[in-house]
Amino acid sequence: MRFPKYGNYSLDISGNVLEIFATGAWNLKTTEFFVEEMHELIRGFNNEPWAALIDGRRWVLTTPECQTRLAEAIKLNISRGLTRSAYVLDTGMVRRAQLERTHPLKQRDFKGANYKREYFQEYFKALNWLHAEGFSPIVAR
Repeated sequence: MRFPKYGNYSLDISGNVLEIFATGAWNLKTTEFFVEEMHELIRGFNNEPWAALIDGRRWVLTTPECQTRLAEAIKLNISRGLTRSAYVLDTGMVRRAQLERTHPLKQRDFKGANYKREYFQEYFKALNWLHAEGFSPIVAR
């Protein structure tokens, strides 16, 4: 499989879950577009608690500038109701190490005690964890 030159993503809201599918190698421009679109979408949560399900199995790598920008975006998301993030990744520590650099708990000024992040190798295990935490892409009627 060939990856797009600057990476790509898709975003979708289902129930109280923001689903993210990331591919390729991201540069700062891709990251900025992603953050802008994501912040527009999460307005629909109206600052109520929500979760993110991130499928990064086809994501390659990011630059340090991208990691810094993503860390800022995650902190803002937490202030707007993000309480759980489930990352689906293949085995290998490089991607996880890069994502750990975006974790708000690594930053001194972080005050989001209700935020939790977990990593999974299988999509449905991530979905099950989110469900157990009170978040589901299925809208209750």
